[in-house]
Amino acid sequence: MDLESHPTTLQEENRKKVHELLKNTHSRIEKLIQKTYQQKDSAATSLLRQLRTRITVLISEAEKKELDPFGSHNGNIDEFYENEERFVDTPTMLLQEVENALATGENVDVFAISDLVDKMEMGFSHRIELTDKNLSEYENRIISKKQAEREERGREEKERREKDQKEAEEKAPAEDKTEMFEISESSPSEIKTSSTDDIEDETSIPDDAQVPIKKDELDTEVLSKLYSYINILEQKFEKQHPEVSYDGEYIADKQWKVDLSKRSVRGSIKEGRFKTPMLIVDNYWKSIDDKRDIIEMIQAKASTIEQNQYMSLCFISSSWDQSIKDWVRTYSHQRLGFFLYDLVEDDLVYNETDENNRKFAFWHSTNGTRPKLTEIIDQLIEDEEYFDLNDVMEHSGLNLSGAKKFIDGLVRKNVLIDVGLDSPKYTRSK
Repeated sequence: MDLESHPTTLQEENRKKVHELLKNTHSRIEKLIQKTYQQKDSAATSLLRQLRTRITVLISEAEKKELDPFGSHNGNIDEFYENEERFVDTPTMLLQEVENALATGENVDVFAISDLVDKMEMGFSHRIELTDKNLSEYENRIISKKQAEREERGREEKERREKDQKEAEEKAPAEDKTEMFEISESSPSEIKTSSTDDIEDETSIPDDAQVPIKKDELDTEVLSKLYSYINILEQKFEKQHPEVSYDGEYIADKQWKVDLSKRSVRGSIKEGRFKTPMLIVDNYWKSIDDKRDIIEMIQAKASTIEQNQYMSLCFISSSWDQSIKDWVRTYSHQRLGFFLYDLVEDDLVYNETDENNRKFAFWHSTNGTRPKLTEIIDQLIEDEEYFDLNDVMEHSGLNLSGAKKFIDGLVRKNVLIDVGLDSPKYTRSK
């Protein structure tokens, strides 16, 4: 959280940034329409015109200073800053996607652009309203930060003075030292007092200052591999969004919250603001050597997962005992997917016969690509031209309601059209 930016100032600055980004995107969409028209890709041209209209509406909304048009959601100050960051990042990615489409000689991926416009619209509706409580929390953190900075400056100043004093004593003339020695010899009682004071000072040091704290230190090679793995996951979690839940529902329209640290990457999706997450995908450093310990830990973790909730969990370590790996390859639970990542061997270990494990393995692996639902639809149209919901379910992992929700959304956006007579049958909108 950038405490240097006051929330109200940041919110206004972000509105202006987004407004400018959307205007730039709109002008480039115009050029993209000309490009697809020249390529005689009438379907892409039609879809781009619809996207241009949606972006025009967003530009109009971004021109308004009041928050009401964007929606009104509650959240704490941390969620506010996270939300504002995503609010600016999405139109930035949208502009980049459109510019890439202009630069390449290949056919335009309209679905990719449409997905980002969807997220942009969601970003407008999910901005968090600043309340007196938020602003008070911000002011308290500023006060705490300034107090910590003053204390740090005080410690640094004290260390500097002590260093200067020590250097001055070391550079003192030899005759001064001789004189001090002679005075000391003539005053034995003073020496004893000084010695006694020194002992008292040493024994008054707190126990925790005398005994160094043992840290979980990793050697350079392992640390390098860990950070490399975390960085790959970080990019994946920030740029992509789960589309299919553990039970086959469509969840790409729900908010995906990502939490990062040096040794962990976590993403979660909630059904509502006050509900527990319906999906948690967690990767973090956890080194365990005993098979019994890890079995008991995972069993305890599984017992805490509620109905209608799913967790996909990965423990990261430099290496894993073979007996633990063998056990994980057989582990299966209806609400918990469990993975191990071996840094040295670059190996992701899990039960590959478990359907949900196969569905969520992407979020724990170094593999950076996976087919998006829109790409699956593209392939179905290319192979057969027409498809139904059963085809979508077979190739995507969506259940019936999930497939219907996803396809209905594309129909509403005029990306697809239902040409079926007795039963739904879909193809690309012309």
